[in-house]
Amino acid sequence: MPTYTLEKSDLVPFIASLARRYYKVYAPVRSDVVRLQEVGSGENIDLTENTYLPPKDLFFGKRDVLFTFDGPAMALPLDTVGSRVLFGLRRCDLNAIAHQDLLYMQQRRDPIYAARREATVLIGYHCPSAPSPYCFCGSMELKECQDLMLMERPDYFLVETGSEKGEKFIRSLPRYFLTTFERPTEDDRRTPGTDRLATRDIAALFGNKLWEEGAKKCLSCGACTTLCPTCYCYEIHDEVELGDLDRGVRCRYWSSCQLREFTRVAGDYSFRDDRIDRFRHRIYHQMQYFRDRYGVNLCTGCGRCISFCPTRIDWVDIVNRMVSHASAS
Repeated sequence: MPTYTLEKSDLVPFIASLARRYYKVYAPVRSDVVRLQEVGSGENIDLTENTYLPPKDLFFGKRDVLFTFDGPAMALPLDTVGSRVLFGLRRCDLNAIAHQDLLYMQQRRDPIYAARREATVLIGYHCPSAPSPYCFCGSMELKECQDLMLMERPDYFLVETGSEKGEKFIRSLPRYFLTTFERPTEDDRRTPGTDRLATRDIAALFGNKLWEEGAKKCLSCGACTTLCPTCYCYEIHDEVELGDLDRGVRCRYWSSCQLREFTRVAGDYSFRDDRIDRFRHRIYHQMQYFRDRYGVNLCTGCGRCISFCPTRIDWVDIVNRMVSHASAS
């Protein structure tokens, strides 16, 4: 596919043009931290670091109404998603969206997720350097999952298209994009300092005693799963008014495998009652179980689960020491 340039001096009017043209535009903006927020112009965009929260909730909501019911009658919620643009997503978050596509669009089509996904243009921003010391995306064999990818140059962005949707987007805004013969190199696609993880294959490490080190520090607070761009555990609840139990809504809420009650069933039995089982399960689902089923790691190496863990559990370091000890023995 062809490549283009976008002048940095055009970034503010470009974002403003998007905000006029599209239903909503989201971009990283610094407040207390960098957050993905709806914007009307590009004046406050901050590309210096990754967003604190991933874009997950823009597709898989914290609370989604699955259907309403009134006695035996049921109704699906109306599709109110308009065209929108997510600007400045890092490769880790782009891949995370692609991995959730496997679940909610390819394995079985979820109408809520699919409507949001299909209405969205994804514009990526390639990290010229690691935005966090805990990033390990370079160890995860990430793919090109964007509609457009911006790679920074001194005075302009080199823009690479990744889909027909991206090409159509550029054709709709020709004044901002100039065709160029410049092509991204392999070095352009790498982010230095992100090859932290010694191995993606942790199958043989399940019984290693070092898992206990992380479990002892774990608070089972669920921060790691909330901040993870790929975690998708949820619970379903019916919500009714006490005065009319036949009428209400069925909702899907975020949940977490790190909560003891998540696997609790009738008889007060919990499948992962011990904290070490919950701690280890999340890592294995991210690194092993999902890959065994879908052929790709669920984890994309963003490092948020380490950066913002209240006790700063660096499970990547734990895995690396397991590998190191195994090699030495």
